[in-house]
Amino acid sequence: MRAAGGAAAIELPGPWTHRHITAGGASFHVADAGTAMDYALVLLHAFPEHWWSWRDIIPPLAGTGRRVVAMDIRGCGTSDLSRGASDLVQLAQDVIGVVRALGISSFSVAGAGVGGAIAWMIGALAPSELRSLIALGAPHPLGVQPVIGHAPWSGGRLLQGRLALPTGRTRALRDGRMLDAVYRSWASPSSRERLDSQSGPFRAALARPFAPHTALRALRAARHPSREARRILRSTTIAVPVLSIQGGDDGAWSPIDHAHDTTFVDAPHSCVVIRESGHFLPEEAPSQVARALTAHLDDLADTSDRD
Repeated sequence: MRAAGGAAAIELPGPWTHRHITAGGASFHVADAGTAMDYALVLLHAFPEHWWSWRDIIPPLAGTGRRVVAMDIRGCGTSDLSRGASDLVQLAQDVIGVVRALGISSFSVAGAGVGGAIAWMIGALAPSELRSLIALGAPHPLGVQPVIGHAPWSGGRLLQGRLALPTGRTRALRDGRMLDAVYRSWASPSSRERLDSQSGPFRAALARPFAPHTALRALRAARHPSREARRILRSTTIAVPVLSIQGGDDGAWSPIDHAHDTTFVDAPHSCVVIRESGHFLPEEAPSQVARALTAHLDDLADTSDRD
């Protein structure tokens, strides 16, 4: 499938408002939906996608009376395509800065794939505004390190390793071949054709100048955390409730990669496995993901009311 270019092909209309927010000297695109309030659910996308991956999650969550903000992380979508090196700490601080610029005083963060690695880092940075953390197809960044040499090296794992190399695959990502390969390797076989048919906005974003380079930098930051990122992740346990949503058919990660998640959490931790889904959970299993997120947020509200 070929992409049409331009921001209009990326910031698609819907029951949300597109905004560009300045934080930390950079501009970030968000799709803001639901009831305007100072609490929000912040959604972070997987590689190599952007906010549009949450298109089927935003309406049902916003329909429950919540504010929902889907953000393009640095280097993706129509956020700034910073040509400098990305770092997991910086990517997390970007999100915290956007949350504060939006006037949000408390939030939960749900991150898929690379967005999940950023969510784990936000939890480690422990901003006072954070209420809970949801990781979708995203083991703790340090939890996967000890098993890299021992976990089954599926085609999806090999592809992930190649993408994270400094040489990258920018040309293949720009012309769409790598997006095709990612869907073939990481998504459930039953989802691949549908994902490809709906991938136009992602292809449009990756066709922007420098976009493949900046998207790959975000992946590398998550896959190979910097020394400072590792120090923070190693020295801090997550002090807010954590929900892990995993795809039973995820080609990027296997259950063994999630085995150490609880080691890094000093709060309630729960897990939902959607067996028929691959890595791109918000798109492959939107109804199940929306239900899991709603139940998690309802439980969080009930606990807050009891306190």
